[in-house]
Amino acid sequence: MKKSLIFIISILVITYAQSQTHPKIENYQFGNLDVNVMVIPFGMDHPIKIGTMSKSGDINFDFPKALPELSKEAKETFISDVAYTLFDVCDNSSEIDSNITTIASFDTGAISLWTKDNRYVGVVFAVFDEKMVPWIEDSAYMEPILGSYYELVYVDSPVQFKGGCIQTQLLDEDDTEIIFNYNLDLKAGFNFIEYKIESIFKTDPNVKASFPDKVSVSNVEGIPNCKWIGKYF
Repeated sequence: MKKSLIFIISILVITYAQSQTHPKIENYQFGNLDVNVMVIPFGMDHPIKIGTMSKSGDINFDFPKALPELSKEAKETFISDVAYTLFDVCDNSSEIDSNITTIASFDTGAISLWTKDNRYVGVVFAVFDEKMVPWIEDSAYMEPILGSYYELVYVDSPVQFKGGCIQTQLLDEDDTEIIFNYNLDLKAGFNFIEYKIESIFKTDPNVKASFPDKVSVSNVEGIPNCKWIGKYF
């Protein structure tokens, strides 16, 4: 009896964990359409399909193993290195370990929804709380909240980095520092990055929006366990 109870509890825990980690857009509006999940880091002419949507709003990620064929000019325009993709916020980004900062990479930009006939119909935000979305869309005027948001990046080779850096924030009176703490172990290919806002510098919102002054940056193993918020066109 005791073993049976433990087995049942184990099954329930596993089922609950799976239900929590499977990405799903609540109140999904395109159940009557066939919709692909796309990113467009190389412009509208070179979209990358990274998955599909189910009729019920489940996101089925399927990241490609190869990138689309690009011209030399497109590569030079859109593909940078890790120093720019992940450490451009740092005052001393040029001093980060050169063994990793020269690895080719790019930020994929927003996760977008495209119908099968190539109509761009929406974007998806991966966040701890839906209240973060206004700030992500307009950090210059909207107020942040504590919590995490997630971005998708691509790296050409594995990247490991643990350390911190400072970004100087210019203010009318005394400047202040934003602290970024990194703990990255990226595999080659697509990776979700978690930006966790741990502290917020409060300002007079009539003059300047508040901003995060302590952020931890780490990669996610697999798919983030978070809220997936759809905004539609």
